[in-house]
Amino acid sequence: MHHAFFEIGCAYSFCYPRHNYEQLPTTTELRRIEVVSIRDTHHSPLDPATQPLNPLLKRGRWLVTGKDLDKNAERSFYVESMTNIRQLSDEELEPLKDASYVVIEQAHVTFKASQLNEALAYRSGRQRGTICGVLLHGPRKLPPISILDEPIMEFVECFET
Repeated sequence: MHHAFFEIGCAYSFCYPRHNYEQLPTTTELRRIEVVSIRDTHHSPLDPATQPLNPLLKRGRWLVTGKDLDKNAERSFYVESMTNIRQLSDEELEPLKDASYVVIEQAHVTFKASQLNEALAYRSGRQRGTICGVLLHGPRKLPPISILDEPIMEFVECFET
């Protein structure tokens, strides 16, 4: 894969070796990052002290650095070790947008609805997944709470069976 596929500020998913070392079996993991920088190590080489610290690491010419969306940390990946690269859609980046209820299966949103009965109908047909109510649709600063204040109730709904 060529580095030109990546754009700074865009998010991508790809498979990457769990241990990116020479002479080790390659088990891959799905990774998701928002790209912050793309480095050509031929024109902007790594620090000379870096190579001896990890001599068996599979390095390549292009190093993509970004925010790991699953681990909430800055990470770097060599393009040459990536497979199945694809740009993430807005729906994948904000799966809870415009939803009041979602069905989650294995940490992924598989269905979203504005009404609980829609989520229940979807869930009953699949016999798996967890229905969750969406409390917030993005970052929001809550007002300070003093010891004397009543607890804030963001979401209260009664269900009849």
